[in-house]
Amino acid sequence: MFEVSGTVYILENIEAHRIKVGVTINNPEGRLLDINRIWQGDKGRCQICGNRRLLDANGMMPIHVLSMRHCKGSHEKPIEIDTSLAKQELEILKSDLVDISGKAKGAAVKKVKAFENLIEFYSNQPKRVGVWQISALFAAKKAYLVEASAHEILSEYLDSDASIGEVFSCSVDIAISAVQAALHHYE
Repeated sequence: MFEVSGTVYILENIEAHRIKVGVTINNPEGRLLDINRIWQGDKGRCQICGNRRLLDANGMMPIHVLSMRHCKGSHEKPIEIDTSLAKQELEILKSDLVDISGKAKGAAVKKVKAFENLIEFYSNQPKRVGVWQISALFAAKKAYLVEASAHEILSEYLDSDASIGEVFSCSVDIAISAVQAALHHYE
């Protein structure tokens, strides 16, 4: 996986004063469209299963399946907008812990903790402003390694509150320098 050729991209959101560094093995313009859909709320994360999907015309999660059944998050608001269903599911998971033992209890405790973290994260999300645009593209033979290395270089600028990952609070020039340094190291 790490030795895959692809494109390392740098996206800029001028209004939010943020940079996103990522990688794609497909069309960078398609990735840009996907990121803007997530950022602008056309795509959301299910409160129950956590999968991202294009929202329906009413801004709700479409019908989708979890463990061969319709997910309880279908026809509900995404977690970016409302956490109430996720909170209800958390309470059910916590109450079920009483009846679980052994290895299954450890997995259930991890699931409870993951739900708690997800709810806390999305309860404190700042308003999203602006749109993303492509600032730079780099062809890379080891695209995933280049991306990971650039993230390490940019770690001091990481925006830990960003809901789409790999978002940094720095200039495009700093991001370009980081990617170029990573390319030099791996190419």
